[in-house]
Amino acid sequence: MLSQSCIYLCLLLSGFFGILVSGEFYSSIEKMEILGEMEETLVEATRSYLVQQQQQLQLLSSFVDHIRREHASASEMHEQNEEYLEQPLQAFRLIKRLVLDWKDLNHLLAMNELKANYRNTLDEMAKEVEVLPNLEELQGAIKGLVRLQSVYNLTASDLADGNLNGKKTDSALNWRDCFEIGVQLYEMAEYKRALEWLVLADKLLDEVQGDDTLKMATEVYEYLALTYIELGEKDTAQETLTKLLTWNSARPTQNIQAHLDHRMPKCPIKKEDSEYFSDYVRLCQGKRLPEIKTNQSSPRCYLDSNRHAYFKLSPLKVEQVNLDPDINIYYGVLNDNQIKSILRLSDELDSFRSTHRKYVISDMRISQQVWLNYSSPIMRTYRQLVGAISGFNMTNVEIMQLANYGIGGHYEPHIDYMGSPLPPYYAKRGDRISTSMIYLSDVQQGGYTVFPTQNVFVKPVKGSMILWYNQLRSLNPDHRTLHAGCAVIEGIKRIGNIWIHSSYQEFRRPCTLNSEE
Repeated sequence: MLSQSCIYLCLLLSGFFGILVSGEFYSSIEKMEILGEMEETLVEATRSYLVQQQQQLQLLSSFVDHIRREHASASEMHEQNEEYLEQPLQAFRLIKRLVLDWKDLNHLLAMNELKANYRNTLDEMAKEVEVLPNLEELQGAIKGLVRLQSVYNLTASDLADGNLNGKKTDSALNWRDCFEIGVQLYEMAEYKRALEWLVLADKLLDEVQGDDTLKMATEVYEYLALTYIELGEKDTAQETLTKLLTWNSARPTQNIQAHLDHRMPKCPIKKEDSEYFSDYVRLCQGKRLPEIKTNQSSPRCYLDSNRHAYFKLSPLKVEQVNLDPDINIYYGVLNDNQIKSILRLSDELDSFRSTHRKYVISDMRISQQVWLNYSSPIMRTYRQLVGAISGFNMTNVEIMQLANYGIGGHYEPHIDYMGSPLPPYYAKRGDRISTSMIYLSDVQQGGYTVFPTQNVFVKPVKGSMILWYNQLRSLNPDHRTLHAGCAVIEGIKRIGNIWIHSSYQEFRRPCTLNSEE
């Protein structure tokens, strides 16, 4: 049975969580940090409330124990033919208690100042935070974990043990965590993945000792049976139910049996995300594709001091990643202090969920972003650097898109050019002739930029910029520039994209007689 203080606490917290509306946190590690800070405040406020509540309860308990001793003493005196209340001091104390002490006690309980203070703390938090994650957020985070499983060939046991792509972490999941992941995957119709997590939850539950183990196992087996039904494994579902019915013949279990008797499986057939998906996954793991012929016969690293006057005293560090199409990395474009200046600018803006083509929000792209214009000194400097490195006219350059990737954050294989017909915004400016992507952070694991058709993967290196052309010299789209941002396993991935348009580039990158060059 819950204590009165626990009931108060539950009511207070439920009221607090009911006040707030949902935001989106899982798509940005920076926004996740807000939740971490908020939980720290909640923990401290709740700890303080419970300590004070405990002190109050100890005071009440001490008072009641004192009264019991008084009455016990009175009973002993009565047995010895002495009347307790015939003593004037005892009579005074009884009257004093009934007139003052019990009145003060009742006033303390009725007023419940601790509850009011705690409520005020939660209200102040609500004003500051304004948003809290909801079920959609939880499912988004779980999708991120499943994405890591798919891309990096991780099992549910790997993740539950904190084994992230060969790197052991201190994090670990218990049976309840695994069960909740399985339940949510079931609700999202991801039945194969749900089964994997539910089986793991059952395995971990075997290691748990306690009186409620059977009740907890019943929950797991009910969802296991439902999942087997959806996967079309009726015999296994029946075995699971038979075992479950020996423990619990309650109505929910009987309903599952009826469900099994009449249910036709509806397990969806999952399509491949794209024809390049398997290549994309392999490259994300840092493995080249031996079956794909690439144009990397003689890529090289060199120092370039002739490209622009900027680089006369400090040559540009160039790595040719691919020769046709050209994909180059330029190292040390921005230093740490310059990156900090850019990130400070982004912190002043409200980030929002990144979209994919025609402003569509989908699981194809999981990140948050802001747009930075060139009004500040650091952004003007960076724009000039991009112009000096690319050789392009910067008249028709888009403002920089700064993206931050969250749990399993990624961007599936896509192209940056718009293609024909161009949206109205691009009509006079032309299509995106090139992409300049600057890495604004290192990434502990994952987060590679890959080009599936070119057998190329690039590890993020803070301060380096990768540049490629989205159009041929004829301004026809270059389909070979299909690229992707791999899921982040650990760490924060921040990038800045600058797209230069084709107008005013006639003399900077002139066309040739070969329309495919």
